[in-house]
Amino acid sequence: MFSAINLRKGRVSISGRYYAITITTQDRREIFTQLHVNQLLGQEIYKLEDKQYADVIAYTIMPDHIHLLIKLGCILELGQVIKFFKGRTATLLRNTVTGKVWQKGYYDTCIRREEELLNQARYIVANPLRKGLCKHVSEYSFWDCIYLNNAK
Repeated sequence: MFSAINLRKGRVSISGRYYAITITTQDRREIFTQLHVNQLLGQEIYKLEDKQYADVIAYTIMPDHIHLLIKLGCILELGQVIKFFKGRTATLLRNTVTGKVWQKGYYDTCIRREEELLNQARYIVANPLRKGLCKHVSEYSFWDCIYLNNAK
């Protein structure tokens, strides 16, 4: 099992770079199953754009984790962006969720070539299919992607 410190080893935060990020709930609890909770998460994901912290390329909200594909802005480092998101959502969900919302740390991959973006976006959007939550992407409501909006 990796600790949060080990996850940060070798991590690089470069503005203008693309990052695929996975943020997991505490103890992998399935707390993202209600429409109002997932709508709130979606709004908070787009606050990253409103504050110019990151451009959101794609996201999928799964019952026990979130996948994000972002282009990092120049205001905050990647860790600060994730801290902002996790802090805001934990505070907003305080009356809805019992206990901690988020596991410590997060997983990230820097996308080094723009050609990989579409494949990464497809991977993120298809996560509910692989987990058996739906038979077609159009059946799952908790995702968005700038490339795949016509697939809804």
